Amino acid sequence: MTDTRHILYVTEFFAPDLCATAVVAADHLAQLAALRPDWQFTVLTGNRAWHDPTIVHPPRERIGCVDVIRVARPSLGSRSLLDRARGFAAFYLRALAAARDLRRVDLVIGSTAPPLGGRIARKIAERRGCPFIYKVYDLYPDTAVALGRLGEHSLVARAWRRDDTRTMREAAAVVCIARGMEDRLRRTRRLDSPKLLTIHDGYDAARIACGPMTPSHAQPPTGESAPAHRPLIVQYAGNMGLSHPFGTILDAVKRLAADSRIRFQFIGAGPARGELAGDLPPNAELLPFQPDDRFAHLLNESDVCLVTQHTDLFDHALPYKVYAILAAGKPLVFVGNPQSEIADWLRTADCGIAVPQGDGATLADAIASLKPDASRRAEMGRRARALFEERFHVTAAAGKWAALLDGVLNEHQSPGKA
Repeated sequence: MTDTRHILYVTEFFAPDLCATAVVAADHLAQLAALRPDWQFTVLTGNRAWHDPTIVHPPRERIGCVDVIRVARPSLGSRSLLDRARGFAAFYLRALAAARDLRRVDLVIGSTAPPLGGRIARKIAERRGCPFIYKVYDLYPDTAVALGRLGEHSLVARAWRRDDTRTMREAAAVVCIARGMEDRLRRTRRLDSPKLLTIHDGYDAARIACGPMTPSHAQPPTGESAPAHRPLIVQYAGNMGLSHPFGTILDAVKRLAADSRIRFQFIGAGPARGELAGDLPPNAELLPFQPDDRFAHLLNESDVCLVTQHTDLFDHALPYKVYAILAAGKPLVFVGNPQSEIADWLRTADCGIAVPQGDGATLADAIASLKPDASRRAEMGRRARALFEERFHVTAAAGKWAALLDGVLNEHQSPGKA
């Protein structure tokens, strides 16, 4: 078709927010707009910043080639489940209302950000008579059950799972961000059709480029060893949520407290930040979320990077921060389930170390072993960057998304109803 197709992307947070889902959406839509200038993209999102709800973004603006519509969200004083539920409910109702004012919609993309985002996309698509795609960042209610926030057989969990499964079955496509998630859905939701697939989010390496772009996607220096006069910097940067336990890491930090050659750096915010703030020894520092340019410098100055994930969530989600680490060419130490896709990447590419949760002694030994071995760190860094270039640059993800959207649009030729 030669007429412009209008794609509506529903997400709780969007640029300039710093959370992973906002960054992914912004990067993917920018790439898609460049690949398909004949398509029109509109984002329907909330108006309050993720990291600071006192910051209110304008109700409408254009970011690059994307039109952004923001609906009001309440300013919540905490991240409790009740307050979060109130915020989700407000966004749900106001997003549905705002979608009614759009002249035309040919395709809706919703996700698990917020957790009922797929339902929002389904409702909008029903009203417009158009297809929708459901992107799964985190499996719900599975994640809430695994974290002990809901009983597996509770009324809420059963109703939520039933509605979420309905959304998946009615979607034109269900996109997972990890292979383990796709396998789990086939097993637990009986979804076994071609419309269920995995597209890894990938990353735009330009976000962490310090200085002029290079032909290889703005590749930063990789594998550089720490100068002999400064300690090894071991960094965790990202969300400090309930899915990211720090007990094992804190154990390792304390075991290495007497080693002046190693320092730890924690950057981010979330419910687990309080656990860190109250228990950090002198060999560690805690920093807030950083703007892109400052984060790029801090990441490139680090020597080893950490990722932690709750053991039971290995097939529920995939921490986005791993892509930035691979793009930066840093050795990665993953603390989590050995069945995780991340652990598999580290084994097959030999670009890091995987340690199970609860084994602080092994984690401390692994980190300590990297300090004197600069050549090993450098080689791990080179292999990490090679893995990123081969599989996880954002252009690869955008190309797969463009093909998926094109296929869905071609299957549904009739424009969305006004």
